[in-house]
Amino acid sequence: MGEPTIAELLENSDTDTVNHRGRVVRALVRLPVGDGTAVTVERLDVSDTRPQALKLAVNEGTLSVNGHDAAVIALWSDTSPSTVELRVSGASTTLEIWNAWSFGGIDSAWTGNAGIVTRATDDGTILQCSDGVGPASFSDLVVQVTIRR
Repeated sequence: MGEPTIAELLENSDTDTVNHRGRVVRALVRLPVGDGTAVTVERLDVSDTRPQALKLAVNEGTLSVNGHDAAVIALWSDTSPSTVELRVSGASTTLEIWNAWSFGGIDSAWTGNAGIVTRATDDGTILQCSDGVGPASFSDLVVQVTIRR
């Protein structure tokens, strides 16, 4: 039997953060927000192997982008602009972010070697996402998320 996948490590850990090959890998990233918080997502790099998405959700209320409100928003690499600004509306206190990908037309997340490595910067947080296909790479989707209250 080979090395366990990130999904298997997460499933066996009862947490959403594990250590994989010396890196802290998250199933999802949680950031504090409040009513009126502006969230900017800038895509820095993306693999051209398959469409990648960053999915965002708030625990209460909605996210607004371009006049549309939703509880969950997906920013797909092949259809969204490279920089998107969202606004939090409602009593939400947590923004949850995870990566997804399209494999054969199927929207997938949290399988195989899917996970996110984070790095804080002066301007926000960089998320390096590995999709669940093949070995973990953390370069399938790279974005910077900036929160402004």
